[in-house]
Amino acid sequence: MNYPSNKTRLLFLKAVKLVWESAPGWATANIFISVLRSIFPLVLVYLIKQLVDGITGATGLGGEANLNLVIWYILAIVITIFLDEAATSLGNLVRNKQSYRLESHMHNLLHSKSIQLDLQHFENPEYYDSLARAAREAPYRPNTIVNNLISIARGLLSLLLMAGLLFYLHWVIVIILLAANIPGIWLRLHYAGVLYNFKREQTPAARKTAYFKWLLTGDRPSRELRLFGLGDYFANLFSKNFRELKEEEIGIIRKRTSIELITGIFKAAAFLLALWYIAKETVSSQISVGDMAMYLVAFRQGMVYIKDVFSSLAGLYEDNLFIGDTFEFLNLKEQIVAVPPVIEPGSLNKSINVSNLSFSYPGTGEPLLKNLNLEIRKGETIALVGANGAGKSTLVRLLCRLYDPAEGKITLDGKNITHMDPASYRKLFSVIFQDFMLYNLSAGDNIRMGDIFTPQNRERIKTSASQTGIDELIEALPKGYDTVIGRLFDDSRELSWGEWQKIAMARALYRDAPVLILDEPTSALDASTEYELFSRFKEITRDRTSILISHRFSNVSLADRILVLDKGIIAEEGTHDELMKAGGIYNEMYTKQSSGYKL
Repeated sequence: MNYPSNKTRLLFLKAVKLVWESAPGWATANIFISVLRSIFPLVLVYLIKQLVDGITGATGLGGEANLNLVIWYILAIVITIFLDEAATSLGNLVRNKQSYRLESHMHNLLHSKSIQLDLQHFENPEYYDSLARAAREAPYRPNTIVNNLISIARGLLSLLLMAGLLFYLHWVIVIILLAANIPGIWLRLHYAGVLYNFKREQTPAARKTAYFKWLLTGDRPSRELRLFGLGDYFANLFSKNFRELKEEEIGIIRKRTSIELITGIFKAAAFLLALWYIAKETVSSQISVGDMAMYLVAFRQGMVYIKDVFSSLAGLYEDNLFIGDTFEFLNLKEQIVAVPPVIEPGSLNKSINVSNLSFSYPGTGEPLLKNLNLEIRKGETIALVGANGAGKSTLVRLLCRLYDPAEGKITLDGKNITHMDPASYRKLFSVIFQDFMLYNLSAGDNIRMGDIFTPQNRERIKTSASQTGIDELIEALPKGYDTVIGRLFDDSRELSWGEWQKIAMARALYRDAPVLILDEPTSALDASTEYELFSRFKEITRDRTSILISHRFSNVSLADRILVLDKGIIAEEGTHDELMKAGGIYNEMYTKQSSGYKL
């Protein structure tokens, strides 16, 4: 995959901008130290020449002055080596500091983008591939680009200085130095593209391998894994996928290594030619022994620097391939936004209206909801009933504007909700979802998650817990509301599924929103607790508009209106008594459930 040059430059500039934004001070320090380090090798090579010539002179003449000069050169070499080592160590510290700042910055960008994206992205496997590639490359690729640019600049400066010395000896030596490294550069560029294409194509397989790993090590699958004896089965699937991924990658690396051995022959031959010429010039007294040492070190260092420069260039090419994956994810667009003219949602004063609404999830065919019309009046309680897959939870997601309908509209007090900021509009709703979250935080924080942006109110937390009947259990925990619940961390206490559901309900009640939506709120509660909860239902929903989804018809009979969804449409509507008299779908479902209780 090759980007056009203008796109390459754009990606580089974006990456450099990210690095600069994350830590401008550390980036400046990194550049300064890198330039400083490029000067030390030339100084060292010159001092070695002077030392060798000084030693030769002292040996031949036996003069004390020459010996003193040798000592000064030795001290100068030692000091230069120390400064070079110190600069290297300091440079490592600076790069680590810069990398830490950049990694934190990139994680923030990825997390910010992920929480802003519409839920429709989470319905698409390609989104997870894009996220996986971005999460893999984002923390370090921008920094690698900058480090490679700095390495190129430092290497070029050092290479030019060394090449200048070698050119003074003979220009052919410089040509040999450059030509010996061309095969290695071609190799790096070629296999950078091969490895990138391999990793991109293997992203789904890599995610599948990670999934099997989660099945083997995660808490949620651990019970079924043991009960059904699935451990070896998934371990074999993991091993098979992991082995296929790695064997193909190792095969590519093996080919690259074989060719690298051949390119090493070119470098050795180049050094042989240079060594032969320098030795010949020394024997014929064209250059001194010190010059010989200087040129040999310069040639060897020149090979190191040219390798660094070309490796960094190849690294930039590789980084360019991979950084595109990060920006591909960061450039994903949100579709659920406020459409101009933007209006403030306000509060619910009259009603929420659903008009001619149709909706289907991405990648599916038949619409789940079809030409739906519905009015939810302020202060009333409505119940949504119907078979699984009838569209009840989907309608709730549309009302909360977690999705936008394909056709039709939803209005709040006559105003189209697409003209409202989604985050502001959603503050009108408090929802306990059927698949509610379990936060491994304190019991109090679990409840406070319902309204995290307002100052913590201990009394509100306790009131919400009391309304769902979980307050006594929380008070009995070792640290009360400060006890961490879950099993991931030390000093925590695990709850039953029904207790977790009460926590989730308390969280929904803690949010002071005008619309309360309860999606199967008592599915994990025992009959006694459920009865106690719904006996206080009117108190809990007082001054709120409520939407109740439940398969237990003894509960939905409390609603002011009951809507029966069937195959994406509202098939029936009315009170419990009205629907029973109608003898339709509701009557049939209620009768079947009631007869089941009598068996």
